[in-house]
Amino acid sequence: MMKIFEIEKLIADFYEGKTSVEQEKELKLFFETQDVPPHLMAEKRVFLEMFFDDNEIEIPPHLEQKLSNQIDSWAEKENRTKLHQSRRIKSWYFISGIAASVCLILGIALYRPDKQEKTVLTDTYTNPQDAYRETQKALLLVSNNLNKGMNQMEHAEKDVKKVNAIINKQLYQ
Repeated sequence: MMKIFEIEKLIADFYEGKTSVEQEKELKLFFETQDVPPHLMAEKRVFLEMFFDDNEIEIPPHLEQKLSNQIDSWAEKENRTKLHQSRRIKSWYFISGIAASVCLILGIALYRPDKQEKTVLTDTYTNPQDAYRETQKALLLVSNNLNKGMNQMEHAEKDVKKVNAIINKQLYQ
């Protein structure tokens, strides 16, 4: 015969889903055969009537067919919705394609190279020595800026190597 505190612990375990089938049978046997204390009468009703009712539930006739029909109708409705959405998306693609074509045609029609002014390239220096000096100045400016950029890249590369070394050290320790 189980003691009341053991039954109370089993009931708590049952509600937490921690009981085995054997323990649940013990609870059923306790509530069927023992004098149940007043504070456990509500539990007796729950265990004997709700959880361990041996009477089979009567299933209405054609319930399976009705459920199957309902599921089929839901699936059909979902398929119609997906079909409608795919048609809507295709129509938007079609409309946007037409709009893009119209924009392209308008752009081509409005841009007409024969209406634009033709620019004629001419020499800016009449003296070749002046042109040579100006070209040297421009190339020197480009060279200086490129060297500055390369120096910054070297410093950045050193910093990246330091960070990689720290990361590798931390990862492989």
